[in-house]
Amino acid sequence: MKDAHTGWYLVFTKANQETIATMNLERQGFDTYFPLLQQHKRRRNIYQAVSEPLFPRYLFVHLNAETDDWSKIRSTRGCLSLVKFGTFPARVPDKLIEQLKLHESDRVLQNNASTPEFKPGDHVKIIDGVLSNYKGIVALKNSQERITILLTITENHTCRVNVSIHQVMGAN
Repeated sequence: MKDAHTGWYLVFTKANQETIATMNLERQGFDTYFPLLQQHKRRRNIYQAVSEPLFPRYLFVHLNAETDDWSKIRSTRGCLSLVKFGTFPARVPDKLIEQLKLHESDRVLQNNASTPEFKPGDHVKIIDGVLSNYKGIVALKNSQERITILLTITENHTCRVNVSIHQVMGAN
């Protein structure tokens, strides 16, 4: 039979210190789970694959709230506190953690899937930047990371725009 007090609990961390908190909690013998999300972000006008916390400032710790000394979590470097409702820590449903772990691979960019493949003639929609929501047709692929799109500005006028492939998605 499963103990009613053993399970996953939520730790509130200091800003941008989730990794430090995870490392220090694990050094103390706690089992942790810190889900990440990989995505493409624009940094210095270049799109790069970055890993970010799925839940910024939070991570999960597995413990028995009755027998484990969870009071030391608040003094662990990187941690602020265990999330509590009243005097006891708030338990996270095991099903949620199972689902997060099950879909973890969906949140990680695969090398072949990280760079969308577009070819001339493909219909696309711009999803980022000043031209967001405009639709166009791929004119040519400039490199692995950039394409030229033909945008219809007015009924009789089209223009060519060079964009990152991470700024567009396929459109029907």
